[in-house]
Amino acid sequence: MKKYLLCLILALAIGQMSYAQSVERFLKNVSNTENIDKVKIGRFMMSLGKMFGGVGNTPVARGIHSLEVYDLSGCDARVKQDFLNQINSLKDGDGYETLIMVKDKGDNVRIMMKKKKDVISDLVILCMDDKEPTIVKLSGKIKEKDVSGLVDKYN
Repeated sequence: MKKYLLCLILALAIGQMSYAQSVERFLKNVSNTENIDKVKIGRFMMSLGKMFGGVGNTPVARGIHSLEVYDLSGCDARVKQDFLNQINSLKDGDGYETLIMVKDKGDNVRIMMKKKKDVISDLVILCMDDKEPTIVKLSGKIKEKDVSGLVDKYN
């Protein structure tokens, strides 16, 4: 009897974990949806921008290799609400962890990062509001000390 109960609990736990959506799967789902504008600036274009002085003295910006922006403002209200529900159901995992989550009236912002040791490889900013929902993904090698230095500078 105990074996059956343990198997049932294990099956339910595995089902819950598979239901939780990962960040990568969510971004893939967003990019395949109709009426979503996606802009990707790859490594080559970012390096050109850095060469022509688009970065300045900001070490955080030097570590960014690519940038993806998803504009959801062209979607209907039902799709926007669905994405808001998906953002709220995103779970930490696959290397991603929630850095900060803010809910204020109609605005909902969540910042998630993927890091190894003290280097941030991906930073995903999920901004959901009623009018212009946007998702921004920064990829590269951003040192954690550079981010904390930037926060200290503007704090």
